[in-house]
Amino acid sequence: MSDRTWHFLKFAGFLLLAGVAGYLVFRTPEGGLFLSNEGRKELVARLDLFVRAAGILGPVVFTAIYALAILVFPATPFTAAGALIFGKYLGAACNILGAIGGASLSFLLARYLLRGFAKGFLTGRLANLDRKVREHGFSVIFYLRIFWFPFIVLNYAAGATHIRFADYFWGTLMGIIPAMLIVSFFFGNVREIAASFRGPADLLQPNVLIPAALLLLTFFLPSLHKRIKKRRRSGEPPEDEI
Repeated sequence: MSDRTWHFLKFAGFLLLAGVAGYLVFRTPEGGLFLSNEGRKELVARLDLFVRAAGILGPVVFTAIYALAILVFPATPFTAAGALIFGKYLGAACNILGAIGGASLSFLLARYLLRGFAKGFLTGRLANLDRKVREHGFSVIFYLRIFWFPFIVLNYAAGATHIRFADYFWGTLMGIIPAMLIVSFFFGNVREIAASFRGPADLLQPNVLIPAALLLLTFFLPSLHKRIKKRRRSGEPPEDEI
């Protein structure tokens, strides 16, 4: 069997996996849990029961579930679940470990199934771009993570490029920590308040409002970054724009 045929078969295998993933998300009851608020609440409740049944190994079990699930499913519901189940500190640790584990597995899967097939298309300018991505892999991944580039898309896309795994791993780890901490602390604080919840006014506390404001700010980072760069190129100070 020629290398070209083998690369095509691996690519076909990846498409099959993607099709199965799409079916699981959109055509099964479990996938439907991600499509509504009520479904996400049920997801947290199911995970809570499952990890509690594991006893002291609950955090390990949850981290493993997180890592495997985000090969297919969005990461945010699992991040919220980790904080709601374990609290903000242990939840943040489980979320970060699960996210980096799942991101690494996705990258390695794409490197094996997609890299050979993608090489045939990386010619001319694309080849130059791929080479630059390899040279600046850590910075590319770090900034894309900070700016909330779609998690699953970046995991698999990076595996199809020449980015070194070490650059990808550390860029991902450093890039996701701020968002993971913000989300985990937000839901962890909501969990603590819910134990003695008396009314909506209880949510107007600094330990809820500050993480919420920081989380909201991260969504505007890409546009702020672009506008600052534009100002700098035109020779005007960025402070006025901010």
